[in-house]
Amino acid sequence: MSLRLRLVATLGITLALLWGGTAAWSMRDLSTQLEHSLDQRLAQSARMVAGLMDRVPAELWRREAGNMSTIPALEGVACRVSSLRGQVVAGTHPEMNDVLKSDREGYRDREHKGQRWRVYTLVDDDKRITVADRLRERTALLEQVRRAAFYPFLLASVGSLVALWWGVARGLSPLTRLQRRLVSRADGDLSALPMRGLPAEIRPLIDGFNTLLLRTRRVLDMEQRFTDDAAHELRTPLTAIRTHLQVSQRVEGEQRRYALQQAEAGVARLSKTLDQLLLLARMESEAALQDAPQQADFHAALDMAMAESGCRDYCRIDADANLRHVAISDSMLTTVLRNLLENARHHGEPEASIDIHAWASSNGVVIELANRGETIPPERLARLTERFQRGHHARGSGLGLSIVDAITHRAGGSLALESGDGVGLLVRLRLPLA
Repeated sequence: MSLRLRLVATLGITLALLWGGTAAWSMRDLSTQLEHSLDQRLAQSARMVAGLMDRVPAELWRREAGNMSTIPALEGVACRVSSLRGQVVAGTHPEMNDVLKSDREGYRDREHKGQRWRVYTLVDDDKRITVADRLRERTALLEQVRRAAFYPFLLASVGSLVALWWGVARGLSPLTRLQRRLVSRADGDLSALPMRGLPAEIRPLIDGFNTLLLRTRRVLDMEQRFTDDAAHELRTPLTAIRTHLQVSQRVEGEQRRYALQQAEAGVARLSKTLDQLLLLARMESEAALQDAPQQADFHAALDMAMAESGCRDYCRIDADANLRHVAISDSMLTTVLRNLLENARHHGEPEASIDIHAWASSNGVVIELANRGETIPPERLARLTERFQRGHHARGSGLGLSIVDAITHRAGGSLALESGDGVGLLVRLRLPLA
């Protein structure tokens, strides 16, 4: 069921019940008041007859029983005047003596020839006046009054439903315009929907939808960037591997073994580049740090990173022994330290030592890692965290410092690079304590 039909049905049923309840209550009250008014009119008729009978000569009351005056009868109305002794003085319907005969004052219902009558008896001094209304006339009058009162209720109900349908359609028109706008959008259009002119109730929905569009656009941009990076970076090693394999098929002996070794080295570099690209994609999607526990042991992570990078023999460590809990996962901290060690080894002087310092400060954990080498110009130093910035060294994927920068900032830390005074590259990390 559409939202419009649901609203109209809900509000329409509510209005119908309210109008129906009001109409039923009004009809019931109207019937009661009309019955009371007709009874009052019947009593007033009896009192009017009593007033007229006060002017009747006294000898009329001394007549013999059965010698009564006949009053012209009206359709649906009967009357009889008698003395307290039972002598009938005047009446309209002699054949209705069984209906008009009454010994006590007040209202009662009687039946005559299949028709019901409302009878009222008034005792005034020595006279008894009985008047009667046929209920059929009362019922007809009541039906007419009910119809006259029901039609305005019916018209008001129908008018309310029509106005309700129009109001709901007009109130939902922003949604209709929004639907047409979405249908007419071009494929791939992830721009935010305009908020202007929308009702306040719909704005949170559109705001959430725009946030979803922004996230989708970011994901698509990251996927496109990953595809472009992979296509750009993997083309060269794949070409080199294919070239070495083709050479190995044409030569023999030492030259063939050398070509195969170069192809195997290219496969290793290609595999590592793919791993780095995938890791960087994970960092940019913010999934890794959100799912991992945010606490790492610095010394355990450093030991693992040295083992994986093969730099244990070149490292000189000066770290606080009590430095344990860093607000980052073990795997992410190990990845950061391993990339820094591999970068220092590949881009520093051959066989030169790698200095590692770590301590706790008021702002968190500070980790410094430095290697020996040529001074890096400031303009190139500022671009080292960009993707595929290898410097003058052909080894590596050019993604190590990009991954370090992404992980550090996702963890709420900072990364600074310095070079000079015999230091090829000094990397300073600041990470929050757990």
